Amino acid sequence: MARKDRLEEEREEILREMASIRRMRRGTVNEQIFESKRKDGTVVIRGPYYLYSRTEKGKSFSQRLTVEKVDRYQEETENCRRFKELANRCVLVCEKLAVEDTCRREKKRSTTRSRR
Repeated sequence: MARKDRLEEEREEILREMASIRRMRRGTVNEQIFESKRKDGTVVIRGPYYLYSRTEKGKSFSQRLTVEKVDRYQEETENCRRFKELANRCVLVCEKLAVEDTCRREKKRSTTRSRR
């Protein structure tokens, strides 16, 4: 299989995987635990609390999540991270395809020069 064909196949595979991602969210899900000391010296641990955070147009947004929503939000933020990774891979493959096309055109030009 030619290099260009392998690159085209890889590009199609990446695009199929990107298309399979149905739901995504930007941001992260973090677990918070708070410790506080009482006057008598005992330590009280509160939590865990789950926080969904994202940055949009230079501003940070956070929202507490119920335990029921944590898994869904973690999956959706992971999907977004995966989508971005796939997009970067797709760009690299497309750049390689562009180089292949340029090389082929230059080879054609060098072999088909007009003779005088």
